[in-house]
Amino acid sequence: MATDTQTTTKPRTGLYRLDVDQYLRMIEGGILPHSVRVELLNGVLVRFMTKHPPHSFTVGRLETVLRSLLSENWLVREEKPVVLGRHWRPEPDISVVRGPDDRYCAQDPTVADIALFIEVSDSTYARDRGVKWRGYAAEGVPLYLIVNLAMRSVEVHTQPSGRVRGARYVESRIYGPEDTFPIVLGDQPLGMIAVTDILPRPGQSNLK
Repeated sequence: MATDTQTTTKPRTGLYRLDVDQYLRMIEGGILPHSVRVELLNGVLVRFMTKHPPHSFTVGRLETVLRSLLSENWLVREEKPVVLGRHWRPEPDISVVRGPDDRYCAQDPTVADIALFIEVSDSTYARDRGVKWRGYAAEGVPLYLIVNLAMRSVEVHTQPSGRVRGARYVESRIYGPEDTFPIVLGDQPLGMIAVTDILPRPGQSNLK
């Protein structure tokens, strides 16, 4: 059964925060080689964790299911960067943004383009439910889902509110293996997804 969920995180202090322009210039200047996989979260460079097969499986399933629900006006993007304000350039596992695709020939999507972020969590849950949860809420991402592989559940976070350290999603619900969860873009319900339809079978999601 779906249940409420909340969490708190302590703010990090004493850090010099890069902005998006500085980050991109570092890449263009070869200071950050393309082989180094990082994303910019609140001005901090954070390495991507190794992607294990259950993670990749779930991301693939999500992409397939979402494409079947969405109209051609929406794009499903996998691990592609978006710009959220001055200090954020994350690469969510899945993002749903407004089309058409040629809008993004010369620039990344911004928060005005975004309908949905999804992060698939194995060893990254603390980050996904901590700094990303708070940051996505602060920048106004309207719908944020976390697929928790260890708990075999999906968290649906809506109604972003507040700024900076006080930011949060007002409504947070957890859906377990026996549940279905809604996909709503704006005020438009697009359908329901069974949690079990996007997860590996029990016993297959253990990390090696």
